[in-house]
Amino acid sequence: MKKTFEHNNKLLKILLRENIYFVIGTIIITPIYYYLRKGEQFVLDLLFVKIMSVIFLIYNLPNFIIYLDYYKENKNTKINIDTENNSIGIVENGISKQYKITEIKSSIYHLGIYYKNRIDNAMRWKMINSDLAYWDLEFKNGDRYYISNLLVDFLHDNPIVDNTKYRFRMFQYINKSDSKEAVELKQVEEKNRTEKFVEKFQSKSESELNEILNNKSKYQKEAVKAVEIIMKNKNVG
Repeated sequence: MKKTFEHNNKLLKILLRENIYFVIGTIIITPIYYYLRKGEQFVLDLLFVKIMSVIFLIYNLPNFIIYLDYYKENKNTKINIDTENNSIGIVENGISKQYKITEIKSSIYHLGIYYKNRIDNAMRWKMINSDLAYWDLEFKNGDRYYISNLLVDFLHDNPIVDNTKYRFRMFQYINKSDSKEAVELKQVEEKNRTEKFVEKFQSKSESELNEILNNKSKYQKEAVKAVEIIMKNKNVG
């Protein structure tokens, strides 16, 4: 892949589109709800307008604050990805730098909670802020960039950099002091499988659990780990 990414209006269009859906839904549902509840025809009044304005503001404010945060960080940023030549070029505030992909120290995608569904299939609802995301990219020489999806459109696809890790949050504002350890998808998947085995094995007797421990090669490693967790809790209790 060889492509240049720079500031565009794609994310803003998504936010505006979601707001249009919200307004249209309100216009359609409110009169119907009012009729079914009151048995009367809905009449628009000043109080209703105020209430809906407050709801609309609450619904949007965090998202546009994050959008402005992204804009402030990336308004003068451009990134060139060339996987064929194993290179990344970044222009920030008029300063251009070229790196090899092998020079990357850490690559972390900060995504919305909704996108954790592809890991644990927890059926979360998509929200207006779900598509907000950014890439925390640090190089071995200490250079660090926060590249939001005001520029890039691949943050919700498979990462272009090997060993990319993830953080999932409700509101993906750029946090440059975040010290929480990011996770690899396979680590999260393993954790969730282990948790499922813990729930499944809770009803097993101690002899059945020992049978699994004595025959580890016959069981998945997550199953064995789940048994060890259960036995440890029993011993502590």
